[in-house]
Amino acid sequence: MLDAGIELEPERRQLVAQLAAQDPPQWSPTAIARVKEYMNAGKSGIRLKYAYGSDFPYREADRYLPREGTGVGLVPSLARGGFSNVWGAAVLPYVEDEMADWPVPYDSLTPHYEAVLAVMGLAATKDDLAERFPLFSTDYHPAPTSRQAESLLRDLNAHRDTLRSRGFLFGYSRLALRPRNEGRGCAACGLCMYGCPYGLIYSTGATLAALQRDPMFRYEGGVLVERFVETADGVEIRARSMVTGEPLVRTGSRVYLAAGVLSSTKLVLASLEAYDQPVTLMDSQYFLLPLLRYRGERGVSRESLHTLSQVFIELFDREVSEHSVHLQVYTYNDLYPEAFQAVLGPAFPAFRPALNSFLARFLVIQGYLHSDLSTHVSIRLRPPRDGAPATLALTVEKNPATRPALRRVARKLLRNRSLLRAVPLSPMLRPGDAGRGFHAGGTLPMRARPGPFQTDVWGRPHGLRRVHVVDSSVFPSINASTITLTVMANAHRIAAEEVPA
Repeated sequence: MLDAGIELEPERRQLVAQLAAQDPPQWSPTAIARVKEYMNAGKSGIRLKYAYGSDFPYREADRYLPREGTGVGLVPSLARGGFSNVWGAAVLPYVEDEMADWPVPYDSLTPHYEAVLAVMGLAATKDDLAERFPLFSTDYHPAPTSRQAESLLRDLNAHRDTLRSRGFLFGYSRLALRPRNEGRGCAACGLCMYGCPYGLIYSTGATLAALQRDPMFRYEGGVLVERFVETADGVEIRARSMVTGEPLVRTGSRVYLAAGVLSSTKLVLASLEAYDQPVTLMDSQYFLLPLLRYRGERGVSRESLHTLSQVFIELFDREVSEHSVHLQVYTYNDLYPEAFQAVLGPAFPAFRPALNSFLARFLVIQGYLHSDLSTHVSIRLRPPRDGAPATLALTVEKNPATRPALRRVARKLLRNRSLLRAVPLSPMLRPGDAGRGFHAGGTLPMRARPGPFQTDVWGRPHGLRRVHVVDSSVFPSINASTITLTVMANAHRIAAEEVPA
């Protein structure tokens, strides 16, 4: 495995190890403050999600993977483990009937969903969500649920039949969480947004560490792959040391490319010398929409809880969208007061006495639309000039269907407020920039008969036989549902299937 492999700084690794050796009541305020460093919440949410107070998931990306263009929230990662260091751990499969444009049958993914979840670990409860989103696991455990989430689910279940008839499907969130050592579960310490000190949130770094114990596996970090060339009997990989800058050449019988959509797309375009040729990045439009509950739960700021998504709500209503809409509900976390301060500005001190009462009723929806209703991004690789490296030129292509779809989602929630026992605060709806939710891909979509800038069912770009792209770059469309589980299942499928020579 060739990897840039940027890691958390040693002093912060030591800090995390110290916290992991203790229970939360033993943690010092100084240590907690260091873990929370640099995380800021504003009017549009969190600008960048740090890990243990570090920006290492994003470091050096601008230097080694330069981009030009505005309005794009998607960025690449050169970190060991990539964005699994900072993801929200939500794991749902794709909806079967929304994959009609995929050239592989849905059933072909089933054993690979199962295999991936066996590695990740799964915090889940079997509920109505399983009707459209199979669990694909029998080895799961419940995550601790906040009082706000339990209250919301009680109200939803009290009107379950009516809500279902109106296209609502809901249940507990599903999260890639491992049990703690000795069978202990989540400590409900509230640090999920900053990084779990116990490493319970799945990261591919953990799988990589396990692979490194296998004598058949070799990991080479500090390497930036720049291009590849197919030969008669294999693939030549041309790379560069990030330490010395010296060129490196490695060879293999096959290459599996999983660098993330921006990096993988750049590598393929550079290797094909396809400069200034446009490809289209598809996105699942990300948005934030606050909810105000009819009644609150006392003491939310003092409650022991996890701060990942607590509840999933799926909308299946063709008057809202031809495809499903995915809504992740978040209850209290300690970034909310900071966000309100940014929104209210000078008026915040006057509002502060009522803040606790307000936050007791306050929830946030993080939502996603299907790519058909979302902004696209045109990507071109500009050739290197005058000593400057090749640059990705990103041009946002607005979708006129996006804003109306978001308004329909808000109206749907508003019309059902008496059943949800909550009112959407529609004036505070905030759509993210293109790619901001990191549910994006499709630049090299799989096709049964691929043409230029497309891939076959094994992720092989048109004209290539030994190079397989196995990340979201090959998705024919981007569902509203969470993306990581399906990315990993499809990669596992490609690696496991017998591929024609």
